[in-house]
Amino acid sequence: MLGAIGLVPARARAAREDTRYCGEGQTAPPRRGVLFTPGERIRPAGRNPTHDGEMPSRTPRDPAGVLQAWLDHLQVERGLSPHTLLAYRGDVRAVLAACGINGQGDDGALTQLSATRLLRWMRAERRAERAPASIARRLAAVRGFARFAIELGALAADPTAGLPAGKSWDRLPKSLSRSQVERLLASVRGARPLDVRDRALLEALYATGARVQEACDWRLDDLRAEQAVIRCLGKGRKERWVPLGDTALDALATWIDRARPALDVHGSETIFLSRSGHPLDRVRVFRMLRARAARAGLPSAPSPHTLRHSFATHLLEGGADLRAVQELLGHATVKTTQVYTHVDRERLKKVHRSFHPRA
Repeated sequence: MLGAIGLVPARARAAREDTRYCGEGQTAPPRRGVLFTPGERIRPAGRNPTHDGEMPSRTPRDPAGVLQAWLDHLQVERGLSPHTLLAYRGDVRAVLAACGINGQGDDGALTQLSATRLLRWMRAERRAERAPASIARRLAAVRGFARFAIELGALAADPTAGLPAGKSWDRLPKSLSRSQVERLLASVRGARPLDVRDRALLEALYATGARVQEACDWRLDDLRAEQAVIRCLGKGRKERWVPLGDTALDALATWIDRARPALDVHGSETIFLSRSGHPLDRVRVFRMLRARAARAGLPSAPSPHTLRHSFATHLLEGGADLRAVQELLGHATVKTTQVYTHVDRERLKKVHRSFHPRA
């Protein structure tokens, strides 16, 4: 079957991509230009219909309307995923609430968003020992929201302009050692469909460094077995092709050809399926990996992102070029990838302390 997987017409590929972010059990996936977040109804992006179906004649000025317009803009213009949009929505709502601004307030409510209130919020977050990275992330979301509100005319000036940059402390990413990865992968045995699936998924995650959502979104026609590559759609729907090693290819072939048909009761095009035949979601992958790691006797509970960190760390330890690792990970800038060089430096420091006579 893998040999039969080839290029698909652009129209079919576009139609398939429109369903990438459909969660398990959803029968009406979002189309292009539609903003969908869990627990909220689907509606066309950039539109805010009134109760009689007519489109409003004015630009939104209230907090909720401006926030929705900003999220619609991010989805349509920048192609951000529903997960990113949901995070932005939560961050902005939390800061506005902490500043005493009701999300359902009137058109003048946003004018209460001031540098003084934001500084008070930042001090409260630090007193509560909120992680610096979390404060920086929320502040970055509010900066983007405020600039968009100015463009709409809902704010006269940027209340974040004079604020200190949120300090995001560099934290070394947690990764598994090579022996731990080998122990994890070797522990996933068995001929049951779920065992074969888990082995193929873990092999593919470690072989490609893919984000967990990228792996959950993989479709059969994303795999090019002849070229030993697989297509990933990353943040902003950016496409990249990542090589696959022989071990990962063999595991994927075994899953797709022998085990997957037993679970594919709905005719899905997604590579990895759940027990019920629906596309596998991130939560199930997290739970599966933690259970498999516990059975393998690993000292910590890794996440799928730990395998991504391990992929990058082991490549750099082996002498891979930083730019190449950046491309494989799908990072927009090399600065993001450079954190893995710190990991390698820490390893060199340990070697130095262990063996240098004057360390």
